[in-house]
Amino acid sequence: MTTIEKTEKKEERVIARIVNTINQLDESLRSLDKIEESSKTQAIKKWYEEKKAMHEIKKILHEVGRYEQYDEKELEQWNTELTKIIETK
Repeated sequence: MTTIEKTEKKEERVIARIVNTINQLDESLRSLDKIEESSKTQAIKKWYEEKKAMHEIKKILHEVGRYEQYDEKELEQWNTELTKIIETK
């Protein structure tokens, strides 16, 4: 297998992982739409799901050297922020 073929395969795997992440996000958002909750609670949950997906995409791109601003602790910070929001309700 040539270097170009290896690179193409690697890119295909990265794209597949990103597509999978987006599909998971879409499914999560559809599931949340089916649940009857206050619009504020639902909006917060959707925000969190979107943040998780973006974090995963950044991680994928970082792993292949295409995104250098990836912060491993970013998701942990969002979890903390979400916990604070929920506790103040």
